[in-house]
Order: sequence, then structure tokens, then C-alpha cells
Amino acid sequence: MTNDSKELSKMDKFLEKGKEHHRAEFIAAVIVNIILYYIANNLLNWHISFIAPTFADVLWIVNYFLLAAIIVNLIFIFYHPNWLRNLLQAVVDVLFIITAYTFFMVFPFLVGEGLAFALKILIALMIVVSVISLIIHIVRFVLGLIYRD
Repeated sequence: MTNDSKELSKMDKFLEKGKEHHRAEFIAAVIVNIILYYIANNLLNWHISFIAPTFADVLWIVNYFLLAAIIVNLIFIFYHPNWLRNLLQAVVDVLFIITAYTFFMVFPFLVGEGLAFALKILIALMIVVSVISLIIHIVRFVLGLIYRD
């Protein structure tokens, strides 16, 4: 195996070429996101003790994020080449980052000070991980366009 073919092999692996994605994964994601959409839009009606009325202030972005995730996974059921998957995942990553940031700023939970601190740390970590995911999806998208067969 030559150096060039080794490098191409590493690039293929990074770009996830040849990785099988099954429709069942996308169908399951659609179902889960529909359930989460229903729950999010009914939390305030259920009068759950630790959900603050300010949850209404984050519901708009939660809805955008979940609807985007549903639409993206519906698209992937029928068509999911790597370049499109990485592009749309980057869009979903951006929406998740905005959603998590909104949760961090509004913090619509009625919990003790210690738990509130821990949850804010968790949200901040989720934002960091999502930024890394966004960078990876953008790089994969761009490199996929460059190295596309």
C-alpha cells in the first residue's frame, strides 16, 4: 500500500465513506423527536414542579430545533449521501448550540442552587461538544466536496 493510498484510506475513514446508515436509525430519530416535541409543548400544562414558567421563553427555539431534526431525519430516510448528511448535521448543530445557550441564559428550572450549578455546567459542556461536532461536520462537508468520487 502506497503512502497516497494510506492517506486516501484515512480520508475515506474520516469522511465516513462506505459507512452504512440504515433507514431504521432515521425513522427512530423522527419518532423520538416527535415525542420530544409533544412533551416540550405540554410541559407547562402538566404543572411539573421543577419546570419554571420561563420555559415558555425557550419553547420557540426548542420547537425550531426539534422540527429541524425531524425534517432532516425525514430527508435522510430517503436520501443521505455523506455531503448532505454533514451539511444538514451542521445546521442541526447550530440550532442545538442556540437552544442550549438559550437554556443556559434563561434556565427555566426550579431546582436547588447546587443542582442548578451542575445543570449549567452540563449545558456548557453540551455547547462545547456541539461546537466540536459543528466543526467536524463542516470539515467533513468541505473535504467531502473536494475528495468526492
